[in-house]
Amino acid sequence: NDGGPAFPTLDNTEHWRHLGVSIRDYFAAAALQGCLANPNANGSRAEFAVDAYLYADEMLERRKR
Repeated sequence: NDGGPAFPTLDNTEHWRHLGVSIRDYFAAAALQGCLANPNANGSRAEFAVDAYLYADEMLERRKR
């Protein structure tokens, strides 16, 4: 479950269309930005990417509650 579109728009038939990133990707990008803003952060790019999606997945879980 990727949470659906982060920025859905109505098309001319009034149906929601997925334009852009998923909520999961949006959350991961925000988490990655926060992690990289820490001047003491250590790790490889792969490790940061994995961690960002772990944060995103947890945020999606918390939205369900």
